Amino acid sequence: MNYRHLVVFGVASLALHLSPALAQETKQPEQPKPTETAPAETTAPKESAATQTPPEYLDNRSTPETVIASYYNAINRQEYARAYSYYASDNPPQPFPQFQAGYENTASVTVRFGKAVGEGAAGSAYWSQPLAIKSEAKDGTITVFNGCYRLRLANPAIQGVPYVPLSILDGTLEKSEMPFEESVPEGCEAP
Repeated sequence: MNYRHLVVFGVASLALHLSPALAQETKQPEQPKPTETAPAETTAPKESAATQTPPEYLDNRSTPETVIASYYNAINRQEYARAYSYYASDNPPQPFPQFQAGYENTASVTVRFGKAVGEGAAGSAYWSQPLAIKSEAKDGTITVFNGCYRLRLANPAIQGVPYVPLSILDGTLEKSEMPFEESVPEGCEAP
């Protein structure tokens, strides 16, 4: 064995033996010392819907429920152009300025879903999604609505560019006199 190999082998061996010893010598950060009196608990003031932190961003176009949940997520975050984009581009609900103005007094919206019903026809799949929403206005007024949304997805395998994801065709909502938890319709008309 030549001398150079012995030196390299010796240095490598020394490094392997020293590594565990060096690791043991590493100082752990000092833990804070407990105080003798615990601080009093404070309760943060309850935020109104108008001053709440917006919910986390959600954009999921996989199912009728997730499309509508994403739509109302955009409304709650005051991202009205994104909310508008969940509608089929060939069937917008109204011109964008009027759409946006319709939500100017809305502070937040909560959604409950029923079971979506789907069917296929002529290269597209259609769904009807029953739901109820609880809308809180900026002045604190709460209103419950219920109804159905219709959605469409053209067969992804035959679409071209640009690709069109699952989209809202339209929705009908009416004011509900029932509590929010009981306002979801049993079902909707076939899509």
